[in-house]
Amino acid sequence: MNETGRALRQALALGAISVLVAAAVHAPLIKRFARGEFRETFFEAAAHPGIRMITLEEGEDLWRTGGAVFIDARKEAEFREGHVPGALSAPAARAEKAMPQALQALARDRALVIYCEGGDCQSSLLLAKRLSQDGFKDIRVYTGGWAGWTAAGLPMEKAEAGMNREKGDGQA
Repeated sequence: MNETGRALRQALALGAISVLVAAAVHAPLIKRFARGEFRETFFEAAAHPGIRMITLEEGEDLWRTGGAVFIDARKEAEFREGHVPGALSAPAARAEKAMPQALQALARDRALVIYCEGGDCQSSLLLAKRLSQDGFKDIRVYTGGWAGWTAAGLPMEKAEAGMNREKGDGQA
């Protein structure tokens, strides 16, 4: 029994030390979280019922069938370097200030697929929330992003400098 109690105390001490070290290492991140800097990136499905996350397979199917308009939320320079064929460019940072004209012209019940870089990129989710607030009803966020699309070897196209797509149906 004495041996068990000692092992338990050591485990608790090791756990407490681990928590303290983690807090010290991540102190700047914890401070940012406490200030509320990450609220924008959290997604509450109940608050945005028209938004849902989709997989690569779902995105590819929607692209191949023309079942949705694809919207690239990355910076315009990244869009010009390569994007899903037929996609519209709507950088999330710019869309927060003013809705791009190409998106204003879309029917609010049209299916949209929004993507950004992939990984921990939040631009597509931020743009999806903005579009939801603007009345769009069927918004899908492809979480694999551009990185997932290209890694799968799916088609891409490049835009010429200054190209600004004002029309598009999600298909080239």
